[in-house]
Parts: sequence; C-alpha cells; structure tokens
Amino acid sequence: MTPRLALLLLALAIDAVAAQHVISKPGTFCWPMHYAGVIAGTSRDKHVVRLLGKGAHRPKESEGVRYFIDPGAKMTMKVSTFTDSLVGEIALEQGVNTSLTPHERTRALTKNLEPDEGFGNWQALRLGSTREEVRKNLGPPAENQNPDVWIFNAECTCELPQYLTLYFLGDKVVRVVFSASPG
Repeated sequence: MTPRLALLLLALAIDAVAAQHVISKPGTFCWPMHYAGVIAGTSRDKHVVRLLGKGAHRPKESEGVRYFIDPGAKMTMKVSTFTDSLVGEIALEQGVNTSLTPHERTRALTKNLEPDEGFGNWQALRLGSTREEVRKNLGPPAENQNPDVWIFNAECTCELPQYLTLYFLGDKVVRVVFSASPG
C-alpha cells in the first residue's frame, strides 16, 4: 500500500467515524424528501410524467397538480409544481382522494405507485404507521400545530427550508406531505 493510499483510507475512516457522531436537532432529518422516485424541490413535472405517467392533471389547481392512484386504490399521491415546473409538494393520503371525478380516477391509475414504499429514516415508515413508530424513527417533531399534525424540518438543505408534515387520525398516519419552498 502506498503512503498516499494509506493516508486517503485513514482520512475516509476518520470522516466516517465523525459522521456517526453528528447529533441532529430534535425534529430534524437529513435525507432527500422523495416518494416513487419524485423528489420535492429537485424533480420537475417532466420527470413525474416519465416516472408515473400523466395522471389526472389539473393545471389550474394551485400552479399545477397531478394526482396518481396505485392499482389497488390504497393511496393517492398528489404532486404540486411551481410555475417553473419544479415539484414543490408531494402529498400522500390513504385511499382515493374524494375530490377526483370518476374520469380523473381512471386517468390517475398508475402501476408505478407502490403503497408499501417507505419514507423516513431507512424508509421504515408508511401510511398507517403509528405515532410511536414515528417517534422511534424520526424522534419528536420540531412543531406540533395540534396533536394530530407533526412537522419535521430537513437539516441538510441549502438556504431554502424543506419540511415533512405528518397528519394523524387516531394513532395512525393518514397523510404525509413533503414540502419544498419555491426558489
């Protein structure tokens, strides 16, 4: 082993040990806010269409919204974009969104949406996760708007804030919203 290679390996080992000892602030996380390959604050509408299809598109809702439903109708994914077509919000909810017309429901069906895909640390959380599972995975929320709305802040973003909001009904997560600020 050359001295240069040994020095590089030593530096990598020191960085790895230091990274394990980083202590996050309560209510924060450090991973890209994504679901079904769509990343809030990074993906564009054209990426959403490529990954999930056209879905039920409502160009006049907000600045542009696409709805998607998994084949088993267990969940609805709503992708909202900003005027520059950047994905600003990804919302997941149990079941089929009641605002969708029968025609929109048909267009929203996609085989590329998997309701068992996870989110959170190690993708361990899902719609239906309990409050205790969320606490074990993410820790305490940064904010509680009320007992049924928990907000977690992304710690590893540049200047623009990003956050994850979880909505509970009883003890279960029934809605998840990944939000990125407009740039």
